[in-house]
Amino acid sequence: MATDGPTPPPCDQEIFQKGQPVAALDASSNAAENWVQAVAKKARARVDWHYSGGIAQVLHLGDDESRARVEVAMDELEPTLKGTVMRRYRSGESGLYRQGVTQTPPGAVASFMDPFTGEATYMVKPDQK
Repeated sequence: MATDGPTPPPCDQEIFQKGQPVAALDASSNAAENWVQAVAKKARARVDWHYSGGIAQVLHLGDDESRARVEVAMDELEPTLKGTVMRRYRSGESGLYRQGVTQTPPGAVASFMDPFTGEATYMVKPDQK
């Protein structure tokens, strides 16, 4: 549930499962959604995001040329983000809470570490369980 307007759509399932991290944002859900969609449009690339531990994880799915366009678009659009780019990831670098994730259940829209067990826990859309 968003606290700054309507709840954005869930992260694209294929991007969530196979995407590579490009950035971590400190931004509200609608600010992250609007900025990431602007980056995707400008770069003509598959880019989406999800929260992990309260941090918006920005993911890219595509080839090196597409990723380069995403990085240029992020540079150009960073001043428009209503929030902060906390970190930019180099190609091949694992993102926060993503290293070691080899499979996610169908319908997963977010993952986090269970503070009691230390295990990865997934939030799954109700119609996908």
